Amino acid sequence: MKQAHQPGAWPSPLSASLLAQAGSSVMWSQPMGDDLWWDEVRPSEGGRTLVVSRQLGDILKAPWSAKSQVHEYGGISWLGLVRNGQALLAFVSKADQRIYITEPMGEPRPLSPESPSGQSHRYIEMISVEDEIWCIREVHTQGRVERDLVALSVNLHGVGSLRTLEQSSHFYAHPRISADGRYLAWIAWEHPQMPWDGTELRVAEVSNGQLSNVRALAGNVETSCLSPEWGPHNELYFISDKSGWWNLWQADLAGKLRHVIEETSEWGFPLWQLGMRALSVLPDGQLLSVHGPVDARKIVKVNPQTLAMQNLASDLTDFKPSLSVSNAKAYAVGASGKVVSQLIEIDLLSWQVCDVVTSMESPVDASYFPKPHEISAVRSDGREVFAILHSAHHPDFEPSEKPPLMVVVHGGPTANSSATLSMKYAYFTSRGISVVDVNYGGSTGYGRQYRNLLRGQWGVVDCEDVLAVVESLIAKGTCAADKVVIRGGSAGGFTVLNALVNSKRFAAGASYYGVADCTTLATDTHDFESRYLDTMIGAFPAEKDLYIARSPITHVNQLSSPLVLFQGLDDKVVPPSQSEAFRDACAAKGLKHAYVAYEGEGHGFRQASTIVSSLETELKFYGEVLGFEPQM
Repeated sequence: MKQAHQPGAWPSPLSASLLAQAGSSVMWSQPMGDDLWWDEVRPSEGGRTLVVSRQLGDILKAPWSAKSQVHEYGGISWLGLVRNGQALLAFVSKADQRIYITEPMGEPRPLSPESPSGQSHRYIEMISVEDEIWCIREVHTQGRVERDLVALSVNLHGVGSLRTLEQSSHFYAHPRISADGRYLAWIAWEHPQMPWDGTELRVAEVSNGQLSNVRALAGNVETSCLSPEWGPHNELYFISDKSGWWNLWQADLAGKLRHVIEETSEWGFPLWQLGMRALSVLPDGQLLSVHGPVDARKIVKVNPQTLAMQNLASDLTDFKPSLSVSNAKAYAVGASGKVVSQLIEIDLLSWQVCDVVTSMESPVDASYFPKPHEISAVRSDGREVFAILHSAHHPDFEPSEKPPLMVVVHGGPTANSSATLSMKYAYFTSRGISVVDVNYGGSTGYGRQYRNLLRGQWGVVDCEDVLAVVESLIAKGTCAADKVVIRGGSAGGFTVLNALVNSKRFAAGASYYGVADCTTLATDTHDFESRYLDTMIGAFPAEKDLYIARSPITHVNQLSSPLVLFQGLDDKVVPPSQSEAFRDACAAKGLKHAYVAYEGEGHGFRQASTIVSSLETELKFYGEVLGFEPQM
């Protein structure tokens, strides 16, 4: 029999410290002969990204961190090479953004040249082409940002030489060389498009290391193409949302297109980090990808000739777009309602999961975890809104009253949340606070039409959808109507602040590096997102009045809910001035608030000490507002 106890005050074995120490995450992998390498972000080591070998263990010695700052969000920042029978690691150093090279656990030495005076050069998404590394370079010069495709010679005894391959576009992604070395494909786009708005699939002929006859095969300003991969006969497979859903397509070198698989399911993803791979070509010419609804994603094998599809039998229900393939094996990083993160090995012949290479182990028993599942609510205009519910859950306690509800607004805003186990949410649910993660209009995973709902409506649709979900859960008796709190980071923080100033529904809020002033964001953010608001709000400065109207700081006089703000002082995406403006406004109003700033943190917290501090502070803040004494 469970004991009735005040929700929010349930004792939980999942401390913030345990959560942070178990917080290592895996994203990318690369087969290296009979070995496998992958990266890990370890909060316990100051949030550094290192590379791990299945056979050798850690191969990037401390304190080095493989973290590119291209687009500020980075992506895959390392590459395994073999030279003269020796396995080598090339990586972008977080400290100075140069490419370094090292033997496993050796002393890294610089490979890319130093940036010229007055400039800062960054690199990402490296591929091996003969004796060179081809990759994307980002050049910062006195506030101006340019990008190109470059080739860097792999000099084993000193700094390599660098040359430009292609520089006609402002943005690049997914450089891919054909198996015969005769063609290079990549994705390109220009301001004001974001990669989920419109991109082009481009191809060039390669001769003596030079590119020629560059041309676009697919895509435009209203069609998003992603993740190109070469087939065995120089055909290109890629993901495109030309049909309204990110599906599988094929192109020949003349630009003839074929819609290989047509279904109302997303095969693609929002390209926030460079290097994402949602598609791989297998040795037998079949294709490997991921598809399915937000709460039931599957790895699928496709025969592009017969169109036969086979879903992989797996208990995992979500997969990152980071597939990799060797001769007989494939590798993927997945999660489920019971598993936070696993790197799995797939036998391509038997089409079964044959091993779990590494797994993020839970620091507490699984009986403390909820069963996340997708729910929906219907707005007053009849449109459906989707969300993921993580109900308050404890093996020994049940709520003595209706539990509080923590509403989570994901960032992006072009992103989504999946129905998978979140240790961060379990920190709250195991203490008696239910969590609902809203996939508001503009989220990915539901087709382009749903994704486009935020066009011109950011600050409106997201708030309306959040409130629709909250009202639905209150009506169903899921939570206490007077104990609803809201939290979010970045763009999610923007929605949090807007919801707080435009509604009296929330008892408190938590903003993690949230956007407070759209005008400041439009004029003082990094290049990748500097025109993002053109589609979500309107052209700037022509529609400056609309930017002012949508900014939470404009309506701060209407704020009546207590608010806690968290901010990284090194944040280049949403500068500290945004959170500080709301802090000052709260202080001027005499409103209960807290502002916590962290040295050495950027846009997204990576250090264990920061994760512990922010979680404990947030929980304590809710307890003070809602009237419970949290068990830390």
